[in-house]
Amino acid sequence: MRKVVAAFLMITGIAFSAFSQPATVSAELEQAYRASYQLFMDAYKQKDYVTAETELIKFRNKFIGMPASIQRNYPGVIANQYYCLSCVNALNGNKNKAILYLDSAARNGYSNYKNMLTDTDLNGLREEKRFKIILQQIREKGDYGYILQKSGAYNRKDKRVAVKFTYQDSNAPELVKFRKQYKLDSVGGNGDEISRFKNLLLWVHHVVSHDGNSNNPIHKNAVDLIDICKKENRGVNCRMMATVLRDTYQAMGFKSRTVTCMPKDTADFDCHVITVVWSETKNKWLWMDPTFNAYVSDAKGTLLNVEEVRAKLITGEPLVLNEDANWNNKTKKTKEDYLDYYMSKNLYWINCDVKNEWDVETRGIGKPLLEIVHLYPGGFTRIKGNKVISKSDITYATNNVADFWAKPGS
Repeated sequence: MRKVVAAFLMITGIAFSAFSQPATVSAELEQAYRASYQLFMDAYKQKDYVTAETELIKFRNKFIGMPASIQRNYPGVIANQYYCLSCVNALNGNKNKAILYLDSAARNGYSNYKNMLTDTDLNGLREEKRFKIILQQIREKGDYGYILQKSGAYNRKDKRVAVKFTYQDSNAPELVKFRKQYKLDSVGGNGDEISRFKNLLLWVHHVVSHDGNSNNPIHKNAVDLIDICKKENRGVNCRMMATVLRDTYQAMGFKSRTVTCMPKDTADFDCHVITVVWSETKNKWLWMDPTFNAYVSDAKGTLLNVEEVRAKLITGEPLVLNEDANWNNKTKKTKEDYLDYYMSKNLYWINCDVKNEWDVETRGIGKPLLEIVHLYPGGFTRIKGNKVISKSDITYATNNVADFWAKPGS
């Protein structure tokens, strides 16, 4: 029962992913859910799977009749409804119907492969050929470690991208002003390089909250982002939090970038943006995520970069998330949900701005086109050709991981 109930709960915002963080659950959706849930559970406990199916279908139909805005905000509802319908039919011995519902779940985006592997409600279907085909289809979407393993190698001889990443000098007037205004020297402290990285990360995590549903402000620099959050008592999305941390590091003389981490699935619009900072003592870019106050180490405690994390996710080697990683000082993050699930999904390919400086993503008259480099694995790509120019940006494609993560100035 626990598995089916868990799946049923997923149709509401109550159990939605902690990473998308919807600000509120729709009152209309929640009211409909609670009324249906009790009837469903009563039938389920009594093993009245026909009535349970009826309640699931009623809720599905009610959801379809809700405003388009609600349906857009909860795209997983239909897929999870079909999954639950498959479960109750499997429990009732209706194999053909259960498999048809499961196929509909897959077609509508259901991707919880791990749950499907262990869900005992589906045990009666596991020897069916059609079940195995659907299971593999869902694995191709939802087994993120498996997807990474199949991503293919990088090509260090790829020379398609001639541009070099650039970084802002800490003596730039806006960075000097920012450093003084927020007393960043005191924030960073007098410890070694790594301790200052962590102190500045924690400061940004505290000074700006995360709200994945917020609109990006017009001016995208640390001062304006902090100011608007205070003025409007609001948060910003992960991209803007990473921007604040990048500006913070560069105001302190540390070279830094924002890194957009992307899933393979073109229908999945949930990506994540972190910050990396160049460590002279470690001679590499270090992973720093202000949204979750997160950094990653190996089993020996050595801080890791993006590619090291990605490689260990592929091979299954141990990864350690810092104990105080959390969302908005409310929800603790674990290695399992942050790395094994969320970042495993979002490390299929990545991109970075070529210029790493104040207001680089603030658009306006006279601003140059934003230049972005995409690092793709294997033969995967999301653009046609090696370079695409649009009205707002120039996008480059590369497979050369060494060039992409080169030491600043090299």
